[in-house]
Amino acid sequence: MTTIREYPKLLALQGVEECLILERLNRFTVRVEAEGRESLAFLQNTGRLLEYMTRGRRGFCIPVKRPGKLSRRLFAILEDDLAAIVDTHLQSRAFEEAVKQGLVPWLRGCRILRRDIPLAGTRIDYLVSCELGDMLLELKSAVLRLGNYASYPDCPSSRAVRQVKGMLEHVERGGRAVILFIAALPHVKGFKLNHEADPALCGLITRAHEAGLEIKAIQMVYEPTGSSIILLNSDLPIEI
Repeated sequence: MTTIREYPKLLALQGVEECLILERLNRFTVRVEAEGRESLAFLQNTGRLLEYMTRGRRGFCIPVKRPGKLSRRLFAILEDDLAAIVDTHLQSRAFEEAVKQGLVPWLRGCRILRRDIPLAGTRIDYLVSCELGDMLLELKSAVLRLGNYASYPDCPSSRAVRQVKGMLEHVERGGRAVILFIAALPHVKGFKLNHEADPALCGLITRAHEAGLEIKAIQMVYEPTGSSIILLNSDLPIEI
């Protein structure tokens, strides 16, 4: 069991309720059972999430702001005493809070200037200002477990290929760029690329890294007892 008192809190969540996974209907919709009734929940994650989207897994939902056909938002899946965060929007919010609090050593003194930056026909999550100059920073959700490692990707991604190509060109022109993998699951000791899922993408990331693209990873999880997202590791070891 993880002792959580020593880890910094990034976000406190309100209105959280436990739910049971029944079935993933499509990329963004999951049928769940909560409070003894079935309902449809929104899932903000385009990955396959095969480990988590299985019938009977215990998850956590929060109400949506404007309920309609989808009344809940599925954001985490229980793993022992902690939970994996499958909602990429919450991962981004938690990352921004970590930067704001100065909890990521290699980003200390940096600030987010802009979001959704156009680059080579695609978009990158952030433009970040640091003492050594500005840099592009793209978040990638790593909630695939390979043994004791968080991994990415869990399926091919043409969008990610375009992003990495754009960042590689940016680096080759003398710019600075970072891919930050959000290892949003408990009980891992590092991050590694999943070459089997998308050999072309992982090969491109490796080549871009050799050219100067920085690769980083941080670990965060949902802690059910305190109903909060906590930062477990601000500089998780990397295996390319």
